[in-house]
Amino acid sequence: MRANCRRGGGAMFDWNDMRIFLAVADEGSTLAASRKLAINQTTVSRRIRVLEHALGLTLFERDTRGYALTSQGSAMIGLAREMAAVAEKTVSRADHLGRASEGRIRVTAAHSSMAHWVLPLIAEFRKHNPDIHFETNAAEHYVSLEDGEADVAIRAADAIQGDTLIARKLPPVRWAIYCSKAYLAARGMPRSLDELASHPVLSYPEPMVEGVKLMKWLQQHMDSARIVSTVDSVVTMSASLRTEEAVGVLPCVEGDSLPDLVRCFNQEELTSGLWLVASRDAYQEPRVRKFLKFVGENFPKDGAEARF
Repeated sequence: MRANCRRGGGAMFDWNDMRIFLAVADEGSTLAASRKLAINQTTVSRRIRVLEHALGLTLFERDTRGYALTSQGSAMIGLAREMAAVAEKTVSRADHLGRASEGRIRVTAAHSSMAHWVLPLIAEFRKHNPDIHFETNAAEHYVSLEDGEADVAIRAADAIQGDTLIARKLPPVRWAIYCSKAYLAARGMPRSLDELASHPVLSYPEPMVEGVKLMKWLQQHMDSARIVSTVDSVVTMSASLRTEEAVGVLPCVEGDSLPDLVRCFNQEELTSGLWLVASRDAYQEPRVRKFLKFVGENFPKDGAEARF
């Protein structure tokens, strides 16, 4: 992106130089900025000089401690950030428009949700809409719809955060305590919360526990001294239960599908919310609205695996 400068005889400045300006301002040195941007430090220094010349301003004070914003640089930083936000929004919008012309929808979900719900629903949807294509991203980490990293998401959460998201609540996910058949044969299994306290358990990481009410509720009924290992996802939990001498909690759609595992017990409190979510930009596209409507109407009412 290029913009006319008010000074310098009608000189132009390059948006990439403004991006470098922001990186140096945030990092405090050309070396740190070069690492952040993955470009040569000499290039960073040179482009800052080019930008200063184009603007007719001195943006930084240079000394042995690094780069500090001058009063002129401080006055420019807010506008530079606004430009960065507009540039990101422009790229995101262009990406949406490009996918619209190609008939693509990008869908993200955790591995377990992708396997049990998303992929069967996509396959059935495409039987009636063969001109619409999908890109799927099975990831346990957070994928930002608001930043244009995906169009649609299935999210397990008690509530959805984000003022610019379109969200529809899906049937709740039932969870239960599971163990392996080998564990059952060797040690028996807990059949209640009271019995759970005497068994070794596998746990999820603290951020996941804090974010889901059922996890927090269950942790309150566990003996923390009995936690033998922490796992980072539902997929890792199901794999660990087959090898570790311990019990753990899984969504029933996952645990019941694994022949090596046995459901120990479940109760009303062991449920979590599930949401179908889209960004507002994506929701403007008819193909996305059509897919959202299909998922909402065909998602299994009992939270079981999607089958057609």
